[in-house]
Amino acid sequence: MSGKKEETAQNIGAALFSGKNDSFAGEFTDKVKKIHEFFDKDKDGYLNFQELSALQLVTSGQEMDGTQYGMVCQALQVSPSKGLPLDALKLTYAAGANIDDDYNKVFHPVQAQKAKDESTDDDVIEVGDGGCAIDISDP
Repeated sequence: MSGKKEETAQNIGAALFSGKNDSFAGEFTDKVKKIHEFFDKDKDGYLNFQELSALQLVTSGQEMDGTQYGMVCQALQVSPSKGLPLDALKLTYAAGANIDDDYNKVFHPVQAQKAKDESTDDDVIEVGDGGCAIDISDP
């Protein structure tokens, strides 16, 4: 990686993980921290298998098995016996998980469900090889 690319990556990383509350980075960091603290039931600073499984179930509706947990830990280079520290969860969200959606599902579940219900993404169902579209939205 060239020096300029490394400098840009460092600047992006610094922006994402700065602790300032008056910026996007501060809001991002605060939301990830609140989610981490909420699911860290034993308050050891790590999300173990049960805690991370609970987070995944609330945010995606999918259960996590031991193999998936091991793969997550391996990808984030953390010990499966300890779990994910806050920084590893930050990396997960920085890599593309939607922190705003997950935060709302955890702390504002009624609003998150209402937003999903009002979404038009689910109003069309494609059926068959030809992609026959059926509009099921209310007239």
